Amino acid sequence: MKFPRLFAFLALGVALTGALSAQDAPPGKKKIAITKIAATDSVKARMSRQQVGLSLSSVLEALDSQVYDRVLNTRRFEVLERSDADALAQEAAATGTPFQFNQVDYLLTIRVDGFNDRMETRKLASLGKTVTARVVELSAVAKITEVATQRAIASTNFQVSRRQADQLSGNTTEKVGESSDVLLIDITREMAQKIASRVADSVFPARILGTRGKVVTINRNDTSGIKVGQVWEVFILGEDLVDPDTGEKTREEVLVGTVKITRVTPQNSQGEIIEDTGIDKLALVRLKDDVADPETDE
Repeated sequence: MKFPRLFAFLALGVALTGALSAQDAPPGKKKIAITKIAATDSVKARMSRQQVGLSLSSVLEALDSQVYDRVLNTRRFEVLERSDADALAQEAAATGTPFQFNQVDYLLTIRVDGFNDRMETRKLASLGKTVTARVVELSAVAKITEVATQRAIASTNFQVSRRQADQLSGNTTEKVGESSDVLLIDITREMAQKIASRVADSVFPARILGTRGKVVTINRNDTSGIKVGQVWEVFILGEDLVDPDTGEKTREEVLVGTVKITRVTPQNSQGEIIEDTGIDKLALVRLKDDVADPETDE
């Protein structure tokens, strides 16, 4: 009969279709674990002496949750729950075995290596009063490690500062900020966003999804840190390059234009082409000129 032969043909067709679909399918989300964020011993000791240890503790606690939230909202990673990571760490400590994140592609480690919470004062002789501004500065190093190879694929230092103006009497010359407030929350959110954007760009570089006339669509949404008014450079990949000293292999990046972001949505972003010498679909884009966030002035 012909039925067995027909079934075999259909089965082969399904298998071939499945194989082609798997080959053409996108790589999908990567799994990432985030270790507990901590400050260096020297920073903790200095903040304790300056009596702003509570400010530092507030920032560290908030940064833990904010980084998790921002990395998750890049929509490019499955983020290992902190409770799961802690359980693995405790198990490793109890058994004396090396601490490993099973089935995780990347490990994100963050250390706060600089922090300041101070008041700056200026005496305005013409007005006969003293103007003060609370300034909070935060510095952190984020390292992204590829778990399979134990190779650091990126290590970046981020620095964020915020100033909050305040009006004090002429007799006041100093004031120390403490506890959690808007300024500390703002600086923590900004730092978390910078780190999450760097993580996403290191593993999944931003790309152009499509072009329509003078408008391009970029695969970055409203939770990625992209903002209206930013200018991004566009690159296409050229030849394979080999460093003669180290043997490291890279790809040539050819600058082919710039775009200015005009619209940001929950799905993606759009930009207007400013210069174009070869912009095309899937070209890489990288931030060139940022736009400042409004200053906190309360």
